[in-house]
Amino acid sequence: GADSTALLHAICAIRDQLRGPVTAIHINHGLHGDASGWQTRCEQFCKHYRVPLVSQEIEPVANSGQGLEAEARRLRYEAIASQLGPGAGLLTAHHADDQAETLLLNLMRGSGVDGLAAMPNSRPFGEGLLQRPLLEFQGNALRRYLDENKVEWIEDPSNQQVEHDRNFIRHEIIPLLERRWPAVSQRLLLTCGAMRSARRLLEGLADDYLAANLVHPQVLQITADAGSNSELFKLAVRRWIRNSDLPSIPAYRLESLFEQTHTAGEDRQVSVEWDVCALRCYRQQLWLLPRGDIEPCPARQWPEDKQQLDLDDIGRLVLSGGLSGKLPGNLMVDKRSSLEKDVILQGGRHKALKNIFQACGIPAWLRDSIPVISHAGEVVAVGDLFFSDRFANLLSGHGITLNWRPRNALLQYIQAQQNQR
Repeated sequence: GADSTALLHAICAIRDQLRGPVTAIHINHGLHGDASGWQTRCEQFCKHYRVPLVSQEIEPVANSGQGLEAEARRLRYEAIASQLGPGAGLLTAHHADDQAETLLLNLMRGSGVDGLAAMPNSRPFGEGLLQRPLLEFQGNALRRYLDENKVEWIEDPSNQQVEHDRNFIRHEIIPLLERRWPAVSQRLLLTCGAMRSARRLLEGLADDYLAANLVHPQVLQITADAGSNSELFKLAVRRWIRNSDLPSIPAYRLESLFEQTHTAGEDRQVSVEWDVCALRCYRQQLWLLPRGDIEPCPARQWPEDKQQLDLDDIGRLVLSGGLSGKLPGNLMVDKRSSLEKDVILQGGRHKALKNIFQACGIPAWLRDSIPVISHAGEVVAVGDLFFSDRFANLLSGHGITLNWRPRNALLQYIQAQQNQR
C-alpha cells in the first residue's frame, strides 16, 4: 500500500544514517485473488532498493469468533513478532488519519482513556519494540511524497469496502467532519495527546498503589481506600494485569469483581474468570492466576528407602540430616480433599485442617495443592508447615528435617508467609 511503500522508500533514503540493517516483511493473508501478485510486487520493490524481504503466509479463519479482519490482524502481528529478535524494532506506517480513525472507532466502542489515547508512538512488541514514526503526517502527504519521487504503489480494493467499520469512518465520517471542521485529523490528534497525558497520570497513580500493595507479583493487597473506591480499585487491577502481560479483563468482569469484593465477608470466596485468567479474592487479597487454579497434589506412596519424593508441579518433599529408615514405613502423600480423616493431632488436641488453613490465611483454592502426609490413616504433616506431635517428636529425636520445596511461585509465597509467622 501507499503508506508502507512511502515508509520503506524513506527508510532506504536515509539507510546510511541508521545504526542497524533494514529488513522488510510482507504478510500474505491469501484473502484476495491478487494476493500472490502483491507478494511478487513486494519482492520486486525490495530487490530494486536492495532491501532483504521476509515473506510469510497466514490463513485467517472466518469462524474464529473475532471476525475475519480482527483475526487477520492478530495472526499478522503474531507472524511479525516471531521474526523479531531481541532489540529489534518494527516500524509501521500508521499516520495521522489512521490515528483519527482509531480514536473514532474506540469512541463508538465506549472505550475509556486508554482507547481514546489511540495508538501509542511506541510500545514493546515481541522481543523488541514497535514504533510508528509517521503519526504526525497525514495520508495525503505520504501520497504526495510518492508522487514527487515517482514511486508506484498498490491499492488494496478492500480499503474501499465501507461495510468494514474503519473504512466507513474513513470514507463516510471523516469527509463529513472535514466539511465542517477542516483538518479534523489534526484536531483529533490533540484529543489523543490529551488522553495520553491523562493516561500517564493515571498510570502513575496505579503504579504508586501497586508499589505499596503488591505483596507478590500475583498477590495484591486491597486497602480500605481501594476497597471502597471502585475507580481506584479498577485502575490498579487493570494496570496490574497489563504489567503481567495478560489479556485485558473485560469491564463487566472487573465491575463484578469489585462488587463481590466490596460486599463479601472475610472468608467468602470471590472470583471472576476471563480468557485464560482468573482473579480470586480472599481476605482482602487478590490472587491473579494466569492459568486458572494450581494443580492439586498427586497421590504418592513414599518409599522407605527414598529421601526425596517428587510431586510434579507441587514440588518435592526432602528428608535431610538423618536416615529415612528412621521414619515409619507406608507414608502416603495426597491432597487434603482425598483424606478420610481431616484432622491432625497438635498440642494434644485434634485440629481440623480446615481451621488450620484458615488460621494461616491460606485460600481455599490452594489447599488441595499443599501436600498432606499420612501414616496408617492418620495425618502427620502438612508440607513442612504443620506436624503432628508424634511426627514432630520422631523427626526431632532422630535429627531429621523434612522440607517441602514447591515449584509453583504462589506455593512458594504461601510457604514463605508461613515461615515468617
